Amino acid sequence: MSWRHSRQDLLPYVICHYFIVLLTFLYLLNCATKAFALTNTTTQQTKYPHAAIYEAHAIEYLNKSSTLMQSIWTRRRNSFFSLTTKGRGYNVVNQAPIKQEIENDYRHLVRELAINLSTIPVMQLQDPILRRRVKRLAKLQLYGLSDEDYEEAKNLLHTMQTFITTRMVCSLGDCQQTLSMVPSILNHVVRTKNLADLEYFWREWRSVLADRDRAKSAFISYVRLLRLAAYYNGHITPSRTWYLYYDTDNFQRELEDVVWEIMPLYQELHAYLLKCVRSTYGEKLNANEGAIPAHVLEQIIRQAWSSRTVFRTPYPKNQLPTVKQRLEEILVTTVKIIKKSAEFFESLGLNHMSDSFYDRFSRRIGDEELGPDCRAEVFYFPPDAALRYCPKLDYKKLMQIHGNMAELQYNIYRGRLPFGVDSEPCPGFASGIGEAAVIASGTPRHLNQLHILFNHSLNEEQSMNRLFRMGIHTILAIPQYFVNDKFLVDVMDGHIGAQDLNCGYWNLQNKYAGIVPPMRRNEKTFDPDFKFYRGLNPEKPNTVKLLSEILGYQFYRAFCLASEQYRPGDPEYPLHNCDFYGSTKAGDLMKQMMEAGATKHWRDLMEIATGERKLSGKGVMEYFAPLYTWLKEENKKNSVEPGWESETSEYMIPLIITNIFILTFQDVARTIIHLLKK
Repeated sequence: MSWRHSRQDLLPYVICHYFIVLLTFLYLLNCATKAFALTNTTTQQTKYPHAAIYEAHAIEYLNKSSTLMQSIWTRRRNSFFSLTTKGRGYNVVNQAPIKQEIENDYRHLVRELAINLSTIPVMQLQDPILRRRVKRLAKLQLYGLSDEDYEEAKNLLHTMQTFITTRMVCSLGDCQQTLSMVPSILNHVVRTKNLADLEYFWREWRSVLADRDRAKSAFISYVRLLRLAAYYNGHITPSRTWYLYYDTDNFQRELEDVVWEIMPLYQELHAYLLKCVRSTYGEKLNANEGAIPAHVLEQIIRQAWSSRTVFRTPYPKNQLPTVKQRLEEILVTTVKIIKKSAEFFESLGLNHMSDSFYDRFSRRIGDEELGPDCRAEVFYFPPDAALRYCPKLDYKKLMQIHGNMAELQYNIYRGRLPFGVDSEPCPGFASGIGEAAVIASGTPRHLNQLHILFNHSLNEEQSMNRLFRMGIHTILAIPQYFVNDKFLVDVMDGHIGAQDLNCGYWNLQNKYAGIVPPMRRNEKTFDPDFKFYRGLNPEKPNTVKLLSEILGYQFYRAFCLASEQYRPGDPEYPLHNCDFYGSTKAGDLMKQMMEAGATKHWRDLMEIATGERKLSGKGVMEYFAPLYTWLKEENKKNSVEPGWESETSEYMIPLIITNIFILTFQDVARTIIHLLKK
């Protein structure tokens, strides 16, 4: 007993002893940590003796620019308020000069900032956010050109955009009436079942552009300026500037890998549609070697959601229910659609859109501006974001406005970040998040939540018809975006020469999309479609459209897994009917990506949601998995073999070139002259 008693008496002393030992250990560990940090700092200072000076210069430049940027944002906000009235659109007469003045001031600001920051060695900056800001602002695309060259690039872009909307093609048998590609010719393409009409409009629009080499010469001049911008960035390969903000070597190869990943699905759909149009047009259709003529493909894409089509849906007797009347009864006005889309993001735990937003920052597009396909416009002037919306009330606008609301949410979050990282991490990233919301908003499950449909899902046959039409809208578009992007980049980098432009274009169309011209062509013509010209603008290129489709399905899959509304292998929870409305887990992933802005590489942010660091077609393939299975079975049953012959020589007539000029030489000569002038 005495021994046990004495042990208890010693216990406090033992505890005190061990406590002193622990404190001593922590003290020594702290000293060692400080010594290591001091040594590391000394090493950094020894390695980069001027790092502090560079950092001070960078902060000074950025602070001055941030102040000037605040002034530009204030002018944009004032412009929005002064040029719009609630319930009415822009004062169109005064809009252009004000927007032009603000744009010019912004361009000069970022150009001067880039000149100053380009002298700072980025890797010597210790602050990672500062390093990221300097790196992103030190290089520019077209904004890096001289004033003269930039204005020329703008004018060329404007000229090529007019190819789309200018009335310049004679109406059928009536040259007193001329038609534009958008909307007149496309409207006719949707309605007609006369193959000769399709051929006529396809040929004549390109014939007008071939007159005096209008399209080709404008395109070549524009490519020259893109190359010049790349030279100023120090890029030997011009496409490095086109893909500037992706921070990825050979980014196009990664896009191509995704195209090949979804190619088995594309080929099955392509083969099925070819059989359909052969049945519709008979022997008049020249579709040798398994390829679809370009004018027929355009018609198929335009008819994706049309009631009259040249293709056959999987179950013609069990078509999709019409939701337009019910949508008008439930939502009544476009403002209610906007509020429902805001509610979607609020249910995820994102920003609440206050009454102030609807009173001050939400404006209807005026009747004088309403086009055939009017689209909402989102404004960014931190700390605020604003919206001009289309007054049309239909299913398409319901889905589109969810994409616009995603952009508004993104703008609110990024507006809290420093200038230079207050943007998406790469072009198309924000659109990808918006696309995920668009996909979710159009599901039968979400339409049921809005009381537009009364069942959580369509029956099996209707569901397949819906997937089929979604496939025409999405799966056929992805290779087209890629071909248009790759064609531009291959010309820019000299892989396609000026003497082979048309041949190069059709080789790409055939290889990646199984598309051929409807008639024999040569190098006197220049055949890219109207979507190619739309995608030449660096602010909304085909690259962004392609990436937003890929990321959209990748993010959608991730949000659906997080919300447990997609359970792989469970037929009750398929990906194509997932609605992640109300899931704060999905919202947390979305919020983390939005809040980060451009402070991190886009791959780091993508990994937060998807667990992946590479682009993937997995989301597309899993979404359309039931359609893929149906197409394979249907094609096999009808002895239809997917695929096409990768040869376009029979469609291209050789042409003797008397004046061959090489773009690269022209670029070098112009650059030398430019430097001599300096």
